[in-house]
Amino acid sequence: MASRVSAESRTSQPAPSLTGTSLTGSTLNLASLHGHPVVVDFWASWCGPCRQEQPELKAIVVKYSARGVQFLGVDIRDDNANARAFVQEFKVSYPSVADPASDVAANFGVDAPPTTLVVDSAGNIRLRDLGTLTDVTATLDALLSSG
Repeated sequence: MASRVSAESRTSQPAPSLTGTSLTGSTLNLASLHGHPVVVDFWASWCGPCRQEQPELKAIVVKYSARGVQFLGVDIRDDNANARAFVQEFKVSYPSVADPASDVAANFGVDAPPTTLVVDSAGNIRLRDLGTLTDVTATLDALLSSG
């Protein structure tokens, strides 16, 4: 995997490594999900648009988890207590990595939440949506039909 997403092309390139401590204290690693499409959601508890998109994201999780798609959150510039409260309030079912200094976000070229990425089963970024989930389902459908 690449070490950092280049600014020239923010999609169709290898995803950087992503390893970190989850909000519950376990270690999470994007590479362990290799072989599956992965939706990576960059969010924060203080982000109003993140709160607004959670019901739609939850529906995507329900629809695509059964088809082998994995989901991983990255909680940026937040504290763990507020992040855990957000997860509980919105019943977020997938794990999230704590990224208080936005180091993971910077490696992925993510400037602000909500940003959603789709990584294919080979570890390449195929979609980057800032502030919307508009193209996530079409991208997942295309990946799943070609795989």
